Amino acid sequence: MTWFWLALSAAVLWGLGYTINQNTLKVFSPLELLFFESLIIAVILGIYLLISGKLPTLLIKLQDWRNLGLIALSSFIYMAASILIFTSINSSNATIAAIIESCYPIFTVIFAFLIFGEIQLNLISALGFVLIIAGIILVKLYNH
Repeated sequence: MTWFWLALSAAVLWGLGYTINQNTLKVFSPLELLFFESLIIAVILGIYLLISGKLPTLLIKLQDWRNLGLIALSSFIYMAASILIFTSINSSNATIAAIIESCYPIFTVIFAFLIFGEIQLNLISALGFVLIIAGIILVKLYNH
C-alpha cells in the first residue's frame, strides 16, 4: 500500500506546485518558469549525484542508446506538457487546469497498450477512468 501514499503525496505536492505556479505565472512566462524550475532541479540533483557517488553509475546507464533515447523523448514530452499546463493555468486558473489535466490516466492506459502492449486496466481502474471522464465533462459544461 506504500504506492498509494506515495502517489497521494505526489498529488498533494502537484496541487501545491500548481497553486504556487498560478502566482509566479503573473510575473514569468511559461517558458521562463519552466527554465528556472528545470535549472533548480538540475543543480539540486547534480549536487546529490556528486555527493552520493551515484554519478558514475548514471553515466554508465546513459551509454545505452535506448535508455538515452527514451529519457530524451520523455524529457521533451514533459517539457511540452509543462509549457502547455503552465499556459493553461495562466489562461484559466490552477484548479480548472488541474482538473482537466487529471484525465492523463486515460492516455496512460492507451499508450501503455499501444507502445508496450501492456494492459494496465482492471475493473476498479476502469471505474475510475469513467469517473475521471464524467468529472471533466462536468467541468467543461459548467466552466465555459
